Amino acid sequence: GKVTAGLVNCCLSLALVGFWYAAARRRYGEVPFPRFILVAVGGMALVYGRMNFDVTAAAASAMAAFHFFEKDRAVLAGALFGFSILVRTDSLLLLPLFLNRREYLMKLAAGAAPFLLLLLSANWYRFGSPFLDGHSQDPAIAIEPFRGGIPGLLLSPGKGLLYYAPLCILALFHQEDRRLWVPFVLSLVFHGMLHDWTGGTGWGPRFLFTSLPFLLIPLCRRGAAGRLFLPAALAGLAVALPALWSNPSHIEQTAGADLFDDPTRQAVIWEFTSSPLFLSFGRLIRGAPDIAGVYAADQAGIPRWTGAALQFLAGLSLAAAGIWSLRRRGSPAGAGS
Repeated sequence: GKVTAGLVNCCLSLALVGFWYAAARRRYGEVPFPRFILVAVGGMALVYGRMNFDVTAAAASAMAAFHFFEKDRAVLAGALFGFSILVRTDSLLLLPLFLNRREYLMKLAAGAAPFLLLLLSANWYRFGSPFLDGHSQDPAIAIEPFRGGIPGLLLSPGKGLLYYAPLCILALFHQEDRRLWVPFVLSLVFHGMLHDWTGGTGWGPRFLFTSLPFLLIPLCRRGAAGRLFLPAALAGLAVALPALWSNPSHIEQTAGADLFDDPTRQAVIWEFTSSPLFLSFGRLIRGAPDIAGVYAADQAGIPRWTGAALQFLAGLSLAAAGIWSLRRRGSPAGAGS
């Protein structure tokens, strides 16, 4: 079941990257492909593509909605945006992406309506009210402003965007369209006011993930951010590598309790020595990687490195297929796709 979920999430990650690339090309025309891949990795897509969290599905469907909305297909965009909200209710914070063309808002609403009705009906059936989703009873998401959530999501060693996705910090200073950065600001403010703004285990500021691809779109443009782009992009690539070797959630769980107010959890968030990012660097190239192929090899009685090599080969093949598809669509023959 976990392997199947992992494969589904991997395919959703490829969908996110594909629509992200298409949206960037529609906006800027020529988008250098190597540059785009660095941007996507810098947005934590590579890491969350291998982790079983719902943020990848929400981000992929929201990016597809944005792409089709820009192509004047508002009903389809609305359906995809509605699905994103069905997956994660906080996808509503991405609504500013669609507010520049008010004449299409009714079509957008019509496309989203079935998914919103499904969400409200499920809430009513399960919790007795359309507006209760099961999270409202969770003290971890109680609204408590001024508890350090906003600076923590940006700067803390255990969850800060500065460390896990430095390219996003650079992107904040290279924005031209407020639709692309307002969702990030809304997400930062809203999630920063939660009691447990960290989102539990994951990799960095998980709650911000769905807004990051949109924030990063301007950096896809050739020459954007000048000489600062490459160092920030390479830093983003470097911090992603240890998360592909180890299990980030397991490292975070072993570093401290998964209770926000526990002292060990606070150490995970605020102390460099307990940060999952820095702990994962310590486990890089220390024994076999913590991935499914290694465990499958143990069960099959074959060398662990054989299992790891087979999984990496499968991953590279899937990535190569996705890159080939993107490059083909980026050619003049596929420019209208």
